[in-house]
Amino acid sequence: MPKHGNYAVEKITFDSHGDTVVGDLYKPNTDGKLPAVIILGPYSFQKEQAPTQYATRLADEGFITLAFDPRTVGESQGMPRRLENPKMKNEDVIAAIDYIFTRNDVDTNKIFLLGVCQGGPEMLDIASYEARVKAVVSVTGYYRDRETDLFMLAAGVTENPFDIESAPTIEELEALLAIRLKKAQDAKVLYETTGEVIYQPLVSPDLGDRVKGSNAGLPGPIIWSWYGAWTLKNWENRYAIMSDLDHFSYSTVAGVAKLNKPALIIHSDTCMNPAAARRHFDSIPTSDKKLIWENGTNHFQYYEQPDIVDRTVAHATNWFYQHQN
Repeated sequence: MPKHGNYAVEKITFDSHGDTVVGDLYKPNTDGKLPAVIILGPYSFQKEQAPTQYATRLADEGFITLAFDPRTVGESQGMPRRLENPKMKNEDVIAAIDYIFTRNDVDTNKIFLLGVCQGGPEMLDIASYEARVKAVVSVTGYYRDRETDLFMLAAGVTENPFDIESAPTIEELEALLAIRLKKAQDAKVLYETTGEVIYQPLVSPDLGDRVKGSNAGLPGPIIWSWYGAWTLKNWENRYAIMSDLDHFSYSTVAGVAKLNKPALIIHSDTCMNPAAARRHFDSIPTSDKKLIWENGTNHFQYYEQPDIVDRTVAHATNWFYQHQN
């Protein structure tokens, strides 16, 4: 039975495409070469949020665990600041694996990935083409397909995006997306021409207008219920709006459909677009896969609610230990 806090924390850095990435590495107080887990968090995350919740518990379970700030965020370098680019985050994970391979306390035959929210399907995507990954876990994933992106927009303009009666129509959501992409394109042209970056708040407690949208990237009380508290904890509530071009052009569908590594998906009917989670799971070609469906657990509870994270880490730990050989 592991003891709580049975690890040491090491501040580490590694290079990713010319920028210095800063991370916290949690190392169990155990001798010998150990398995390692790299963690990727939700949209616009910093390492002190959900990644730390998972990293500390995984370290207690015997894994060297790395939580890091992706480029342009937190302590890591990268310009422009607060650029939300999932492909860059995927590159940062590959760079993190490169770093892990330089350590003499890691068993490099036992490298695992765990992602939360958007980080989950991104880790599935990475595992589909990164040979050094042994197995992967996706928790409460924001599964990147067109329907899920529209679901995210619906959550910003209606009280309950699960309610078909009150949710915006597909045509309304497509129009809202077009407005965002036009703003993002104009912002990118301005940046490339003058170097000026246009920022907007990432989150707001107020719902956006169903026709005009919002000045926040993720508006509405549902998303604010978790992100709002972090606005009081030095988390920077803004993003470069040209990020929307990178964000909405990224999909995890093709990568996940080629995944041949052991994959565990943990989701619920009250997480982000449950239908997309099932579609992604069904598309994984390997038979060595598992879907854990936990009705009654909402999306943000998986981020940092202690009992939920404990339970989820137990699932992940069991999965990783089953696939060490």
